[in-house]
Amino acid sequence: MSDYKLENPGCCPPCPPYPPRLNQTILSCGTGSGVNLPSHKESRSQLLNPYVVASLSIDTSNLSSPSVKLDFSSIITYKELHDYWLCDLRLTFQLSRVCGGAKAVLGSWNFERNVGFGWYGNSGRATEGSEAELRANGIGLTVETVDAFGFTFCDCHACPGCCTYMVEVINAETEGVDFANVSNPMFNALAVGPLAWGD
Repeated sequence: MSDYKLENPGCCPPCPPYPPRLNQTILSCGTGSGVNLPSHKESRSQLLNPYVVASLSIDTSNLSSPSVKLDFSSIITYKELHDYWLCDLRLTFQLSRVCGGAKAVLGSWNFERNVGFGWYGNSGRATEGSEAELRANGIGLTVETVDAFGFTFCDCHACPGCCTYMVEVINAETEGVDFANVSNPMFNALAVGPLAWGD
């Protein structure tokens, strides 16, 4: 008969540690058609019915405490046809999340385009304007700017579930602007987190 004795009789040997759970990823690509912006006075620039530029839905029900990275990009075109004075364009974009019918604002970003001119006989001088086209024909001026605009946002530890993210224009100062357009919207989301029930 063996004289071997357990150090801790009646106790099970310790279980090996659980291996770390690997993160899973979910990609969702949004849709959007952009928007042509009508004229809005400064006093009425805060929009009661915001313009939806792009939106997407993503279901993270299978993930535990996911983080969602959102990327938005677009092209903003500003055109002004005027004899002497030009008007400014100011837009505010808002990112929101809708889960279970409840809407939460995540952040806002501003875009502003200022173009000023001095008048010298039959020529004009642009004092500001990236990619601006200026033509003086003795009667008036044509100014057009094309800008890339976008942002990145990380919605950390979002509640799992099916949610919709949307980008809206909530403020627009476009009075006197002949043409203002938000086009080519690209909106995507990448959710990362371990599976809710393990690997």
